[in-house]
Amino acid sequence: MQTSALTLVKDRPQKTIGDAYLKFEIGQKIPAMFGMKQVQEVLVLPPQRLTPMPNMPACILGLTNRRSHVLWVADLAKLLEVGALDPSPQQYDLVILKSSSGSIAVAVKRVDGILWVTPETVQPPPGHIAVSLNPYLRGCVLQGQELTLVLDAESVLQSPIFQRH
Repeated sequence: MQTSALTLVKDRPQKTIGDAYLKFEIGQKIPAMFGMKQVQEVLVLPPQRLTPMPNMPACILGLTNRRSHVLWVADLAKLLEVGALDPSPQQYDLVILKSSSGSIAVAVKRVDGILWVTPETVQPPPGHIAVSLNPYLRGCVLQGQELTLVLDAESVLQSPIFQRH
């Protein structure tokens, strides 16, 4: 899956209505998505290309170099306090998030592809959602029986974890 998420957007069907979102799984069966406007790239990274850094918060996996830029890599599940990735994976699925202040990479369990969502289908999150998610949530989308979290990449980028380093 060493392809850019932006490449996938160009294959958009002509009759699609709504905004593009990158859908992925944060941890154990927790589906979520980021708006594609906030996603720079999606890539698969072998663990050997990640440089661990000492004395960092548990959610920080380390640093990587992508296109001549050094990026922090964080375990999104740990950052959001909803679990953790496999401690010794064969590979990391990374979503590179961008904003005017910079870019970071978040590791997710699995990337599922692009989903088109109309603004009116994004609903407020239900009350049983973990409190630790609130600062990072825009809402959620119900697809059949599956509740998918709509995360705000800018809030993730502005997380206190990244502001200290």
